[in-house]
Amino acid sequence: MKNLPFALLFASTVVATSATAAPATPPNILFAIADDWGAHAGAYGTKWVRTPHFDRVARDGILFKNAYTPNAKCAPSRACILTGRNSWQLKEAANHICYFPAEFKSWGEALAENGWTVGHTVKGWGPGVAKHAAGKPRQMPGKAFTPRPAKPPASGIGQADYAANFDDFLDAASKDKPWAFW
Repeated sequence: MKNLPFALLFASTVVATSATAAPATPPNILFAIADDWGAHAGAYGTKWVRTPHFDRVARDGILFKNAYTPNAKCAPSRACILTGRNSWQLKEAANHICYFPAEFKSWGEALAENGWTVGHTVKGWGPGVAKHAAGKPRQMPGKAFTPRPAKPPASGIGQADYAANFDDFLDAASKDKPWAFW
């Protein structure tokens, strides 16, 4: 009984705080990834490459300075990123040109199930086969936005217009919901 005044004070503080606290707004997520990039960007200290837009995103967002992969092939490495699991936990998904087991959900699928607009351009996950248990193709990194080409500045570079494809995604995304783009 002697703790009753404290309990009432605590309960009224919790109720008052939760009644006045603003709901948290989920952030939008832009996940920029490049195969075999290394440290060739101004944000990483490279002086001979100019990457002002990437540098701004890195400055205003989050820049990974120590990112490692448990599997140095593209599909298994991306499977680890998409699921948050280690290669040894992903069964067939830890192989190159693999079958991605339906039992492992990606963060893109989880976000989409919770109302987010989720998309990607060019390569999200692959090469391989990823289907739901019912046999339908999965959209693990979200819906593909890849139709726009661009003339590459040099040979050996893909012809995707990443900026235009991202603009298409933003035009399709709801203004009232969070989004994630890979």
